[in-house]
Amino acid sequence: MDKDLDFTGKTVLVTGSGRNIGKAIILEFAARGANVVINTRSNREEAEGVLREAEALGAKGIVVLGDAGQKETVEELKLRAEEAFGRVDIYVANAARRLHKDFWDTTDEEWHRHLNQQLTGAWYLAKAFAPAMRDAGYGRIIHMNGPDGYHGGFTRVPHSTAKGGIRIFTKSLAEGLSEYGITVNDINPGVAATERDLNTHPQFADKDFVASIVKDIPIRRHTEPSEIAFACAFLASPRSAAITGSVIHLDGGKNMFG
Repeated sequence: MDKDLDFTGKTVLVTGSGRNIGKAIILEFAARGANVVINTRSNREEAEGVLREAEALGAKGIVVLGDAGQKETVEELKLRAEEAFGRVDIYVANAARRLHKDFWDTTDEEWHRHLNQQLTGAWYLAKAFAPAMRDAGYGRIIHMNGPDGYHGGFTRVPHSTAKGGIRIFTKSLAEGLSEYGITVNDINPGVAATERDLNTHPQFADKDFVASIVKDIPIRRHTEPSEIAFACAFLASPRSAAITGSVIHLDGGKNMFG
């Protein structure tokens, strides 16, 4: 049964993979034999550290810096991945920046920047990599969503709107790409156990606030990045071929309440 989660010879690209969830996904696939394409916006040292860990697991990999919401970065990802490995078989659109500012204070420029970084970035990735997947008769596209995409958030309107749009984008792609052996799915990590920038998540500086979140999660803890990474491996496996247009909620049961 282990062969179902063996990705030897496959190439996996993960945007926003210098730390936290993205890093965990890279290492999950690296441990399962895949070639890996690591992307961070600007922190080369961080990305090179992930690459060293992946190589220690026996994987081959490359690092491509740049904002995954920009077409030029996605074109560079495609070029470098194809030069190194031939093509990308699986990609995870994970990169995201969250703005903590309510509707009244959010500017037009911030709206467009954050919407583009996630929703338009997902469009660029699909346009870049889906054609080769179609030609090969196999591909896996995974979009990292989140609670905001289902419930909204007044202090992060552009982010929430982008995540909601990604949900519909996933369904739209799944309808047309699945006949070519390409599945397209979302993962909702819920509240994950990650390092957070307190500029974008100031509420997490309050220990009482963090405790109240955990209390509201049925499993009484945050989701671990390694659990999210394994879900990506499952969705990329041959035995998940009948799952498309769907979402896996790794939120400890919180989404069952709507």
